[in-house]
Amino acid sequence: MIRSMTGYSSGEVAFGTRRLAIEIRTVNTRFLDVSVKMPRTFLTLENEIKKLVAAHISRGKVEVTIQYAGQKNNGDSIQFDVPQARQICEQLRSLKTEVGLAGDVDVATLALFKDYFVREGDEPLDSEQLWQTLQPCLEQVLCSLKAMQAAEGAAMAADLNARLEDIAGRVAAITARAATSCAERLQALRERVKSLCDGIAVDEQRMLQEIALLADRSDITEELVRIKSHLAQFRTWLASTEAVGKRLDFLVQELYREVNTMGSKAADAEISAQVIAIKNELEKIREQVQNVM
Repeated sequence: MIRSMTGYSSGEVAFGTRRLAIEIRTVNTRFLDVSVKMPRTFLTLENEIKKLVAAHISRGKVEVTIQYAGQKNNGDSIQFDVPQARQICEQLRSLKTEVGLAGDVDVATLALFKDYFVREGDEPLDSEQLWQTLQPCLEQVLCSLKAMQAAEGAAMAADLNARLEDIAGRVAAITARAATSCAERLQALRERVKSLCDGIAVDEQRMLQEIALLADRSDITEELVRIKSHLAQFRTWLASTEAVGKRLDFLVQELYREVNTMGSKAADAEISAQVIAIKNELEKIREQVQNVM
């Protein structure tokens, strides 16, 4: 069954005297785009986190947020990374001399380097131990996210199937009307030619050939066959467990193209009305499909 690209999930796990809180938000986009927001001391795990996300999610914009904090508001102190501060001062003073800048490095200057303010407990951690704690929680959050996406996908599939049934019914009505419409148009053409050529000898055989050519140009049998085939394929992919969003998007484009061609070829008021209704349904389907993984 299809899954939606939109979802949210969260979870947390204890790590020593503190906790790891994970949130994942997803929205639709054409490809997989994973971004991770987390403390600077966790950066060594960024690639592992992205690999794990990619193993569960194939498409969409995924925002992973990881927070590392005390179990309660215990007044953790904030410190500046002093060794880094010394290096910053040295580099800035060297730059000042090199390019001839005025002024000096002061506390206000160092305060601009926010990345070097460290909350107590955010000192370097053992990456392996951290990953052993973080990975199971991240897996659980991802599974919960996929369950939410699947539930939304099921609702989307029900809506899409209902719209496909509506289109199929209209295609059946067009098919039934097409044969009658063609015969009526041929008869109208014969009468029109006779009216225009009243009193003039007409080559009956040539007239029949020209009418047959016009009738062939307005025949929509091929379009109807392809539309029915696309609808069947759409239903098959809707029931698939694979990521089929791009395939469904392609099918909607093909259906729209066939319906457009059919509408331009069939000069019939009843068929035109059905074509307009089908286009309206396809537009709604297109909007839904944009969010299918």
